[in-house]
Amino acid sequence: MITGNDLVGVWREYKKFDTGQPAKDINAGDFRGYVAGVCDVCNRWLFTTPDGATQGQVCATVGKWLEEHPHRWTEPAMSLVIEALQDAFPFRREKKRRKRFLLFWVTRPDAP
Repeated sequence: MITGNDLVGVWREYKKFDTGQPAKDINAGDFRGYVAGVCDVCNRWLFTTPDGATQGQVCATVGKWLEEHPHRWTEPAMSLVIEALQDAFPFRREKKRRKRFLLFWVTRPDAP
């Protein structure tokens, strides 16, 4: 099971890589991939990211949340990512457009 401790480690390397600093861990992209995977599966079901939000913005949101909640790092990483995204982007139910149908009843002149 991947924990918050594991995720924070790759977040730190991702942050270095993203800012152009030399990253020691060749798995710096793991953070982006993990967060993107959770986001793809749970978006519009448990939270709603804004239209046009980039993966980089979503990763920065999760990374910032992790830094602010070090007491939670022993918990499963997936639940931490979900909670971070729920805090930042609460679920919004999409309004469904009603389909309106016009029905015409046509009678033939020769019908009884």
